[in-house]
Amino acid sequence: MGDPNDAFDPIAFLETQMDMKKNPRDVRATAVKSMKNIAANIGPDKVQTDLIPLICTLIPEEEDEILFLLAKELGGFVTVVGGPACGYMLLQCFELMCDTEETVVRDAAAAAFASVTAAMEWNTEAKEKCLSMVKNLSAGDWFTKKVVAAQLYSTPYLSCDDEPYRAELRAEFKKLAEGKDELPMVKRSCATALKSLAVAAAKTDNATAVLRDDIMSTLQIYLKDKDSSVRVNATDALVGLIEGWCAIDTDSAKMCWVFTNAFVLEAINDDSWRVRHALMKGYGTIATSYVKSFGAEADPEHKTQVEKFLVMEGAPIEKAFDDMETEVRVAAVKASTVLGDALGGSVLAKSVVIPCMAMLGEVNVQTGVAAEAPTVRIAVTQGLIDLLAVEEMPSDLLGPTITSSLHTGDEPVLIGVMRSLEKGMLNKERPLDFNVFGPEQPLGPLLEKLIEFQSAEIADDWRIRKISMTLFSIMMAGCKKAEAAWLEPFQDQLGASMRVALGDYIAQVRVGAIECLPRLSAAFGLEWVKSNCLAELRKDIESDPFYQFHLKDAMEKPAVERERGSKEVALHSKWITVSEWWATAQQMTRPPCAVSRDSGLTSPSPPPLRQIQYFASLRVLISEQIDSETAAEWSDVLCTGVEVTTPNVRFNAMLAMGELAKVADDDLLQSKVPGARHTGSHCTMLCYVRGCACVFFCVHNF
Repeated sequence: MGDPNDAFDPIAFLETQMDMKKNPRDVRATAVKSMKNIAANIGPDKVQTDLIPLICTLIPEEEDEILFLLAKELGGFVTVVGGPACGYMLLQCFELMCDTEETVVRDAAAAAFASVTAAMEWNTEAKEKCLSMVKNLSAGDWFTKKVVAAQLYSTPYLSCDDEPYRAELRAEFKKLAEGKDELPMVKRSCATALKSLAVAAAKTDNATAVLRDDIMSTLQIYLKDKDSSVRVNATDALVGLIEGWCAIDTDSAKMCWVFTNAFVLEAINDDSWRVRHALMKGYGTIATSYVKSFGAEADPEHKTQVEKFLVMEGAPIEKAFDDMETEVRVAAVKASTVLGDALGGSVLAKSVVIPCMAMLGEVNVQTGVAAEAPTVRIAVTQGLIDLLAVEEMPSDLLGPTITSSLHTGDEPVLIGVMRSLEKGMLNKERPLDFNVFGPEQPLGPLLEKLIEFQSAEIADDWRIRKISMTLFSIMMAGCKKAEAAWLEPFQDQLGASMRVALGDYIAQVRVGAIECLPRLSAAFGLEWVKSNCLAELRKDIESDPFYQFHLKDAMEKPAVERERGSKEVALHSKWITVSEWWATAQQMTRPPCAVSRDSGLTSPSPPPLRQIQYFASLRVLISEQIDSETAAEWSDVLCTGVEVTTPNVRFNAMLAMGELAKVADDDLLQSKVPGARHTGSHCTMLCYVRGCACVFFCVHNF
């Protein structure tokens, strides 16, 4: 054993832990993750003289997984290496990592390099080290160095405020981008880097001249490259350049429009659909940027010219709507919402956008057949719903297309369309005026269609019943908050639809109906929900002989009833067959539900399911807003529910009771909510803490 008085050497310990011959990968990974703590304890001097040289010796031989972790760790080393003034000392580690073959390691090193250069102080040594590093990598013999080198220019360019140094960086990048290297991998990387470099240049002094004379000249070369993958990246860079250039000021935005609109036209006419797709993905950004050239006092002629270029006849987006590739058309549809926000509803109403979208979403009402691909029709519905929220957008232009989208006979497409409607109605960033769904409004037929879809006879697919119920509740709640005058006749239908959905034979439909209850409670009030949605369900449950039977102690039931697969049930100690019970059940009002496999009859949902639905409904409705009378009423119901011998019923009642315990006052907790319940062969303990309810289930078989 060594002398206990010998000083512990963290660097030697770390070197031992990082030994590839002695330690497996997980041990070395743990050592890498502890490097920053070690560096913080040994001090900046030791980090600079001992730790960084050790790391540099480990990098060439280490595995890729460890190098990836090391790069991420070194990105936060500025504080422990001596502060921003000494941050440049880490660059030698990144240069070695950028020489590895694994792409993930190089990307991690580039990201860490960006973090360090953004935080470090740009003294003379830092400038020399950084420029030397990017020069060496840019001039590398192997393409991997050049690929990663292109990613390293933008952060130093933005972080260092020395204009001559920036000019030198631009010259080095130009040499790399316009050099003799014809490898597509290098060109793609340079084209991608052009975007970040343009964004960085737009935030510096003399930005307009740099973007126009330096960045644009290189970008033009890549936009005309013979390799389509390079042109795709260059088109994405064009979008970034336009965004950064137009953000400077109004005059710069006008100059950007003059210099770049021709390249936008070339991109939409490109032979490669991927280039056209890349343009449409950024078309909303282009439009938003070009609109900045209007300024406070827009030149009418210039404004008209830009609007005509963006959305009028012959515009790039019109060509995209007519593109043979589905992805391009979908991207064009998604860009329409941004165009509406940028130009306004009045301009878009006169453009080619609405007619083109109507053509894409057109459905033959009689046959339910549409010529367009499902993804396009779904995107069109989503886009039109979003356009409803645009100021000055006439709803009569959008209503027919949205309404016709629900006439399709293709169920998966119909479900996608309805989900798009749901997403648009719930979009808080783009609130809708729900008055447009009134009976006399262009979107009024949606109400009738949603009511129709909730019928099991018409909508065989349970997903359609569920989402139509959700849409109907969202629409009604929104109209109630908007104080729509025409709403009252539909409230009874809403209550009936909710009752049917709560009794549906598909569990997901019932769950969807329960999820709608808080929304309806917030809009119509809790009393309306209790009387129109839950009252009949509760009455039905309490009058059900099965509910009364299951309140009995489990040990009182005949043993035969508990046998798995029994086709008979015990009812108040009297044996009756399923067919006899069915005759009794037919006399009670029940929602139409499942088909009995044994009897072949269309049966109501089993009694325990109705009980589960009721208690689950109470659970989602319980909140701090319920009054003391309701809390007391529901506590009585829940105390009865926890005594039911059916486990799932008891479980849901307990969950609801836990929610009630969070909001109930002390008197109610002490007088009505039990601290513990023993039910038959199960021991159930409920533990309540003020402001928090914890439910513990301890099951013991006696």
